[in-house]
Amino acid sequence: MNLRPLLLLAALALSAPAHLRAQASPQPWDPTRSAGRWAFQEVDGSFVFFDPGTRSLRTWMKGSGLLSTLPIALPEVRKAAPDPSPAPAKARPAATDYDAAGAILYGIPRHQRAKAEAPRPAAPRAPEPACEAVPERWVIDSYSRTWMVCDGRLVIFTKDGQIEHASALPAPVEDMAVGREGILLLFRTPKPYLEKRDLRTGAVLWSYGDRTQLRDAAAQPLLVPLNRMALGADGTVYLAEGPSLALTVLDPVRGPKEPGQTFFTCRDALPGRAMLGSVGRGPMLSWAGKDVLFSVFTPSQLKSCNAPESKGLVLARFDLLNGALEWLPTPLPEGHRLVGLLDREAVFLAPGGGLAYAPIH
Repeated sequence: MNLRPLLLLAALALSAPAHLRAQASPQPWDPTRSAGRWAFQEVDGSFVFFDPGTRSLRTWMKGSGLLSTLPIALPEVRKAAPDPSPAPAKARPAATDYDAAGAILYGIPRHQRAKAEAPRPAAPRAPEPACEAVPERWVIDSYSRTWMVCDGRLVIFTKDGQIEHASALPAPVEDMAVGREGILLLFRTPKPYLEKRDLRTGAVLWSYGDRTQLRDAAAQPLLVPLNRMALGADGTVYLAEGPSLALTVLDPVRGPKEPGQTFFTCRDALPGRAMLGSVGRGPMLSWAGKDVLFSVFTPSQLKSCNAPESKGLVLARFDLLNGALEWLPTPLPEGHRLVGLLDREAVFLAPGGGLAYAPIH
């Protein structure tokens, strides 16, 4: 009796389930390789990423791994205004009594005689398939609710991931943060325009800047950011405007009342203005528990600022207590996006997805 066919069949039977299980089991989610778009950093150092594959917010911490996953019910993309009605087709000449008489006298064939064309019913438009809006920014408040900017709306999700409220935004949002008893939104406008929204309703509590910019920003959004925002350890709002390396200071409660300005020296001298160019101004983030802000620039933007030469991105370290500015060159090329600050390193999103790090102090 030949046992080789039986042994071969038995081997296939044993290996088939494992092979099927390997195909069915999804790859574990790993932000160090796949994270993209945007990230929100909690005060404990964890990051909240959006995972488009599962439509969920994933909370992850370096050294601890995945902490939680929250599926969210994304809103549908708002339908665009209907297309204007097509121009009416050129009507054929209408049949008259003279046409009928001429047809009888001259023997015009029936198929050549003028006829009144009956109106054609308009072809029904096929319904457009619904698609979900793509999240752009998000923060989490003290009630575990998520505030998300997507498709020109400010959407509030419950702690269970369901939509609690949604309202239209007047223009694209560049930065958002959880402030003292409110959410702060910095819009993408030529000059800084900032709103503080109520935590319960999303209504505007106060605003800073020229609101008339919003109409132009909504009609023709800026291609790159010109202004940035970050919060200090005590909730103070710091605004960076255009190429200036000075910061506007706003009280988190009084807002536009009595705004201040703080300047920084680098090697006992005031630095020059940056040259933003076609890249725009990079993100500005606060270092948790410290009176320090970090911002990121490309080497070409700092040629007028006496910054050290660098082949990679350069971090600007703003010491709020001492009014000092320090430049920290990094090995990371342009295209990396600053999203967070840990104890000893800055966290970036890589252009092709995943995370990269640069040392800080």
